[in-house]
Amino acid sequence: MRAWALLSDRRWIALLALALHPWPGHAAEPQFLPEVAPLSEFPDAGSATRREGVFLPPQAPRLLTPGMTKRQVYALLGVPHFHEGLLGARRWNYILDFYTGQGTEYRICRLQLRWDRRMRLERIAWSDASCRDMVYPPAQPQAAAGPLPPPVPAVRPRSLTVHFDFDKAALSEEAQRDLAAFMTEAGPDGGMLSVTGFTDSAGPDAYNDRLSLMRADNVARHLVAMGVPLSKLQISGAGERSPARSSDGPAKEPLNRRVLLEWTAGAG
Repeated sequence: MRAWALLSDRRWIALLALALHPWPGHAAEPQFLPEVAPLSEFPDAGSATRREGVFLPPQAPRLLTPGMTKRQVYALLGVPHFHEGLLGARRWNYILDFYTGQGTEYRICRLQLRWDRRMRLERIAWSDASCRDMVYPPAQPQAAAGPLPPPVPAVRPRSLTVHFDFDKAALSEEAQRDLAAFMTEAGPDGGMLSVTGFTDSAGPDAYNDRLSLMRADNVARHLVAMGVPLSKLQISGAGERSPARSSDGPAKEPLNRRVLLEWTAGAG
């Protein structure tokens, strides 16, 4: 009795190892393929001692190999689920439950083991092919390698808009990061880079013209510091003309306080 209790402890240790440890690649390829037997060869499920079956990872029955002893099988699968006895019985039958991978859905499978006169495992049979395939997945055909598709050319950004605080011409940290990313993706370029400043409609026209040009100048200075030749820049201020968003009367519209960068003719 103590010997079987010790085997039971070892079985749970083995199953815990199955659940927690990945399987090496060579263990994934069985040396044989168990057969599929007609359901008439299996005992009536109503006479099972464990009619609900047991949940096991597919790797557990995958370790079954002809020539194993009953104790070795017991360590993997436990006691058989029908009144077949542990000593002298030539057949062991199990009801195994395997999760399908679709949520909590599972499939009930029947497994039969047969022993030779020396009580060594000689035959392994499943109730149907789909159950066997869950434990021994069929090899997938290798697709013929074809030519690699041509690389998709990267799309260069053609323009960038950076925004400013009200009545300010200094670049924010975010604007500086946007400028650096834009030049990394779009430049250097063979064409000219137009740098145009704008303001909202609050304040006199003359003041807004000067503020828009200050904003464009500050962006241009930042680009030159990044290595862009000054000769490649077209710098201008448009004041409150050509707003990004129209507004009625004096308005502090944030989207209009901006500098627009655009590659012009010759950019490729």
